[in-house]
Amino acid sequence: LDCGLPGDPLPVENQYGEPVVAVAEAQKGGFNIFRSLLARISDGKDLNTLYRGFVRLLRHTFESKNTLLPSSQSKLECYQEILILLWKTLEENPLFLDFILTRCDVCELVVPICYLMYTSRQDASKIGLVHLCTFILLKLSGERSFGVSLNRPFRTKLPCDLPLFSGSHADLVSITLHKMIVNGSYRLVPLYSCFLTVVCNISPYWRSMSLVSSVKLVNLFELFSSPKFLYSGEKAYKHLALLLEIFNNIIQYQYNGNQHLVYAIVRRKDAFGRLASLTLHKAVQQCSKAFPAHLQPEYDADAAEQVAALSIQDVDETGNPIQSADSREDKSSKRADNPAKSWESNEETVVSVGSSVAGVKELFTPSESWLAELRSSLPLETVNRLLQHLVPVVDDMCERQNGVVDETEILEVFKDITMVGLLPVPHAIVIRKYQPNQYTSIWFTAFMWGVVFLRCQQPPIFDLECIQLFQVS
Repeated sequence: LDCGLPGDPLPVENQYGEPVVAVAEAQKGGFNIFRSLLARISDGKDLNTLYRGFVRLLRHTFESKNTLLPSSQSKLECYQEILILLWKTLEENPLFLDFILTRCDVCELVVPICYLMYTSRQDASKIGLVHLCTFILLKLSGERSFGVSLNRPFRTKLPCDLPLFSGSHADLVSITLHKMIVNGSYRLVPLYSCFLTVVCNISPYWRSMSLVSSVKLVNLFELFSSPKFLYSGEKAYKHLALLLEIFNNIIQYQYNGNQHLVYAIVRRKDAFGRLASLTLHKAVQQCSKAFPAHLQPEYDADAAEQVAALSIQDVDETGNPIQSADSREDKSSKRADNPAKSWESNEETVVSVGSSVAGVKELFTPSESWLAELRSSLPLETVNRLLQHLVPVVDDMCERQNGVVDETEILEVFKDITMVGLLPVPHAIVIRKYQPNQYTSIWFTAFMWGVVFLRCQQPPIFDLECIQLFQVS
């Protein structure tokens, strides 16, 4: 399923109404009958059989550990191959993606994917598995119906140290991705933007965020706004921009029902205030204190600029591409410098899934241009307006009750407060969709054949001296 050209999903029939492959298509170099057959599966029963098979086999990864009698169910060892087949089916067959989002409970797939990511976050041998799960979540999150479906309550008991929470499947995704960032392998650093993009895509449809998810998202904001992260690279603030967009989406579109997040933002108001009042003098002082001349940053925020492997395109809810002013200026300047590339059309945000680049790089130093770019990139206005209105309300409650106020009382007050007329005009919902490219194709091919090679050691069918899974430069 990874060789040759992708199949054409449009069905072709002969004069008797039987499905056939067009002669012109079959004569093309690289024609692959298996990819063509996979792309043309269109019958509802066949699609449902595929979906139920994926769900049953993937759920077995944690159900086999949830039995009352230990070892009463044998563990499924081929879950990586199943995820590979699921990914290829989502890529090759557009009807399958539409079918599972509109006619199935896609949360049945989300639970085992999150479980596999959560349990593999520190295993160096399963970094590829985490990448593949991230790709699947990113592709699914680009669809509106996926974000809406995640509002279904989560009641499954997973055999792992997942924090206890009472919420929806959106909370499960958020808590899992938070754990990948704060307690995952350092080799997952290039995926941080992908993790936040998934949460950002589902945030406009998140009806009620749990307390645990709210606190963890605000903790992430504090983490990425700390000097150790903020000054680790010139583009380190991109993570903060995604987190602020998550907060803005929920405040603007789902304020009712998300009092936990609003309260968490109010409690951590100083983190937002420090960022809003940042000056060049403060930035230089914090940077020199966080990274002395002899100390290299452990977290390289610019690693995502080094190895391009995952493309994401911004679109609105109807699927039309969205292009920012900055990207248009960059694009026009590139075309002016190189007229030979003026035919290139879609501007894409490139996110790395490779490893960090070896070697010593120059330490980043804040500048006026960097500070101006940071201020223009961080959408702080909505959060600032929220804090300007709600902080005095909380302070007044504390004064009236001598500083002893229960959280439930504050949450009840937030439920009764309306922000209509106080917040800026709601912004357009931006969805970042996965865009296939040659880098993801190369990575997937290497990952798939790596799985095949490692699974076929007994009996050995490959000459070990002739296999080259990766290059060392």
